[in-house]
Order: sequence, then structure tokens, then C-alpha cells
Amino acid sequence: MIELKEVSKIYQNGETKIHAVDRVSVCIPDHKFTVITGKSGSGKTTLMNLMAGLMRPDEGEILCDGKNICGYNRNQLALYRRNTVGIVFQFFRLIPVLNCSDNIWIANEFAEKADKNYFKRLVDQLGISSIMKKYPDELSGGQMQRVAIARALINRPRYLLADEPTGNLDTDTGKQVVELLRSAIDEFESSLIVVTHDPEIASGADVQIQLRDGRVIS
Repeated sequence: MIELKEVSKIYQNGETKIHAVDRVSVCIPDHKFTVITGKSGSGKTTLMNLMAGLMRPDEGEILCDGKNICGYNRNQLALYRRNTVGIVFQFFRLIPVLNCSDNIWIANEFAEKADKNYFKRLVDQLGISSIMKKYPDELSGGQMQRVAIARALINRPRYLLADEPTGNLDTDTGKQVVELLRSAIDEFESSLIVVTHDPEIASGADVQIQLRDGRVIS
């Protein structure tokens, strides 16, 4: 379980302080599909980045299995991101000079052991085994998102975090990606946390967290 206790993140814009996340306390349960919703600027992505260990809060605690990740040093945070969370970014963030296979394996670069059987099972499940030698500029948006999901899952993270995973996709492809995310967490026993403004995605979640102006309203 990931638990946030009175977490705040403040950005400075000149002399103005912006409370992107304002004293948020929530629990993210294991083996569930959780969505974080809210209008643009409500703090959704900042909240996800805090849980992912990509940024530190200005106040509060973020606990994973009772351990406060806010007290981790840089190496400990790197291990947390490698072993505990997998991240699917909105704009894919694939490396253009690497083919699909290498884009997935690069997340496993510093892991102790490469599991080729798991890799095959993963790309088969996501329907991308036939494009492993292609490069990002040869792919459709849906294919790039599937490669990004595989990269996020290659280290078998306990938590898969996805930031607006359908934001750059057409409606039909977006539905397919959400179905793949759901099936992937069931198959690979991860918990899914999705940042979205799409009410259709939110309606299928087990847990909904709604933000407004950096605060949880439901």
C-alpha cells in the first residue's frame, strides 16, 4: 500500500506560491485499479510524480509498506523507481535511436538478471512481439504506448503509474490501451494508478480520487 499523509508540493512563480498538492492524505490499495481525476491544473500529475519518487514533497510523508520514501537518498529513490514502480508517461518518452526491444530492455539495464521468458510473455500479452525491431518513428501512437507499457512492466513493478495514457490517442485506440492496462495488471499482478480526465476510464476504476486545486474532494 502507498499512503500519503498531509502531503504538499508548492511551486514558486515569482512572488506567488502555487499549492499544486495541498495537504493530501490518501491510501492507494494493492491489487486495485485507482484513478486520479480532476481538471487541468488540479494537481493530478504532480501527485503521481510524488508517488513515483520523481519529486519530493515540501511537507508530509509518502509511505510504501510503512517506509517513508521522502527520507530516501538518491540511490534509494532510484532503487524504488526501478523495483517498486513502473511509469507510463503521457508522451511515451521512447528513445528514437533505439528499436522497440531496446527501449523496453533499457529499463532493465541495471537489474541483476534479465528474464527473457518474462519479456516474451509480456510483449505477446501486449500484442507487440512483431514490432520489436522497429524504431519509434515507424510506429503508430497505439504501438508506442504499448511499448511504453512494456517498458514500465519489464521489472515487474508492484505499482504501474500511467499519466493520461490515452491523452494522445484516438478514442478506439485509447479504449484498447485501457483494456491492455487492466489485463496487464491482472496478468502480471501489479496495482494500476491512472491519472485521467476521461470520465469513461474513471467509471471503470475500483477506487477514484478526485482533486480540485490540489486538494482531495472525493
